[in-house]
Amino acid sequence: MKMIRNFALTAVLLQLLFIASASAQCTIRLSGTVTDSETKLPLSGATLIVKETGLSVKSNDKGIYSLEGLCPGIYNIRISHIGCAPLEIEWNVSADQRRNITLPHSITQLQEVAITGHAAKEVTTAPVESLSGKELDKTRGLTLGEALKRVNGVTSMTTGPNVSKPVINGLHSNRVLVLNNGIRQEGQQWGTEHAPEVDPFLANKIVVIKGASALRYGGDAIGGVVLVEPKALPVTPGMNGEVNLAGFSNNRLGAVSATLEQQVPEIPGLSWRIQGTLRKGGNTRTPDYWLDNTGVEEYNFSAALGWKKPNYGAELFYSQFNTNLGVFEGSHIGNRTDLEEVIKQQRPFPEFTEGFSYKIDRPYQHVEHELFKIKAFVNTGKAGKLNLVLARQFNFRNELDRNSALSVNQMNLNLTTYTGELVWDHNSWKGLRGTIGASTMYQENSYKSRLFIPNYQSMQWGAFWMEKWESNNNKWLLEGGVRYDNKNYYNIDDNAREIKYPEQDYSSFSGSLGAQYRLNDHLHISMNAARAWRAAGVNELYASGLHHGAAVIEQGDHFLKGEAASKFNATVHYDLGEKLEADVNFYYNYIRNFIFLQPTDSVVVTIRGAFPYTYYRQADASMKGMDAQLRWQFLPKWQILTKASLLRAYNESANDWMIGMPSDRFEHEFTFFPGNLKRLKDSYVSVSMSNVLKQTRTPANLKDPNDPKGQDLMAPPGAYNLLGLEAGSTVSIGKQPISVILGATNVLNTRYREYLNFFRYFADEPGTNIYLKLKVPLHFGKKAS
Repeated sequence: MKMIRNFALTAVLLQLLFIASASAQCTIRLSGTVTDSETKLPLSGATLIVKETGLSVKSNDKGIYSLEGLCPGIYNIRISHIGCAPLEIEWNVSADQRRNITLPHSITQLQEVAITGHAAKEVTTAPVESLSGKELDKTRGLTLGEALKRVNGVTSMTTGPNVSKPVINGLHSNRVLVLNNGIRQEGQQWGTEHAPEVDPFLANKIVVIKGASALRYGGDAIGGVVLVEPKALPVTPGMNGEVNLAGFSNNRLGAVSATLEQQVPEIPGLSWRIQGTLRKGGNTRTPDYWLDNTGVEEYNFSAALGWKKPNYGAELFYSQFNTNLGVFEGSHIGNRTDLEEVIKQQRPFPEFTEGFSYKIDRPYQHVEHELFKIKAFVNTGKAGKLNLVLARQFNFRNELDRNSALSVNQMNLNLTTYTGELVWDHNSWKGLRGTIGASTMYQENSYKSRLFIPNYQSMQWGAFWMEKWESNNNKWLLEGGVRYDNKNYYNIDDNAREIKYPEQDYSSFSGSLGAQYRLNDHLHISMNAARAWRAAGVNELYASGLHHGAAVIEQGDHFLKGEAASKFNATVHYDLGEKLEADVNFYYNYIRNFIFLQPTDSVVVTIRGAFPYTYYRQADASMKGMDAQLRWQFLPKWQILTKASLLRAYNESANDWMIGMPSDRFEHEFTFFPGNLKRLKDSYVSVSMSNVLKQTRTPANLKDPNDPKGQDLMAPPGAYNLLGLEAGSTVSIGKQPISVILGATNVLNTRYREYLNFFRYFADEPGTNIYLKLKVPLHFGKKAS
């Protein structure tokens, strides 16, 4: 018995010794300082994540970090910071170590609150998502509006198969700002069929900031902001390049884009980049017929030149966007009887569905957009950084109707915009970081031929102040900001000076306040409240006549007031690294004097055809909804991604539902990762399903087509489900890697119509579309960063 007791005691002691030994081995501490590679100043708030364990810490005010409780082994550690490209290092750990880390840092807009793929998320209280890396590669060859549909909560307002613009939580057009390389995109963006004149191939990252909290960019960003961000110019010697190719079967569209860049070895600090894109597609095919005259031609290019020193620098950027867009012939119908017949039979007339062609005939649009930007910065010592940005944009739009000679245009719009911005970013002081700035914008619009938007001039200016504070234990984040803007329209007239238009002047304050509490390394809760306002747009005030691409008659109202929005967001984020990530965002948006385009059951017959009549009106509106997303790696090589976007938009003035709002939608994607083979890396195969419900929350008299007070010519279309397939891999041919993506949308060739497509009156949505995309990185000599 004694022997048994001694044996048991010995076993217990050995077990305790083993546990103590194991515990001792998992007490390794990694520490160091994160600094700015240019200023050599410490970076507070840098996030370090151990990918294998999910352990996450932040650097303090002095840039010091400490990762504790690690076992011996090899770890991949990801370091990210506001305004920096993420850095990933491999660290062989056997004992306590100290390692200092430098990041190439550039303080930019909104302190760069970008979320990149599934990587560590920069700390912010606003709901922010982005596309970059492989997720962005999957969108190559698409328009900006179509690419953004991969972001949860973002849908698309379309006009036929070639025009698409983003809709964020039900808001679009003038309420969603698009910044192209840091410059507010100013074309004729008020039009529902005027897509952003931006080449998505230029982007290295596309960021979406939802809601009214993005005051940094303008008080009128009631819906949100889209940032199209090129990658930084190279900072080490060597020449790099990239070629992207994309082909689509449905309209036989082909796209090619190429980039070449270099940091000049003979002149340290001097870098350049050139980039160009060509896209050409023909008629689109629905499951049952072709859509005549729906081709697209596009040619774009850009060039950048930068000179950068540790304490100062400057950059020049120039870009051109040029496109010809065919407008479906079947949307410009000659009389009311034919229009009603097309809607009744749910199919275009046979003469508008003859077959495939690349030819673009009348009606069509020709659009040009030119951007020139100058940016300079100077470090103000330990105080921070001063940035100056000046830009000029020129937008030309030529619209040609169906019933005229090919060379005769019916509407010609020219918009010239000058913008300037001066911003000071101050460095961290007791955990407080902030931005103070002022901006101004001058516009001049002129037209020729048919009147739709009059000649006008506009002046806008604003000033803002934003601050962010983080507690020393990284548990709390507080941020807030205030902005004042003024905008006025003047010298408004028609070319014959027969119509007298009143001048308009708008001004107001905007503000936002947010807080985030981090319960632990995996779970945090954010809340954000914002108040924003928007001046009525020039189209909402003065539009009169045929809106060509949308194929409707629009009537403005110069008595419209400015909008005032109050929005509240609450977000819960849970993250277990690569295995699990979940986000749920609840929002409520109350907009006083919400301006919207009201459809009617009236048809106006003109010499150009018969078109539905619409007009602008105002109402108090409330919008509440939820965006949810879950990514779960339920097996080592299997992952599921599911998204849900729900919206309830109510016309408080009429005590009824709002018209023209996105319906509920759900997306599910199953992905299999087979692992790396000899010549194949980062391979995956995915199956996706999109479920879009019928929009039943419409004004009451919209549902009865026999109601004489009906608000539309056609009730909302039914629900639909779409199946998608995609496979991708990086293939090594010798030493040359090539990324390949092969996939298909609407695999089952489902016939459906989308409520947010203005052409739902005339035709179905596109059928099956098979695509192939290739990306070929190029390196000449020493690889540039």
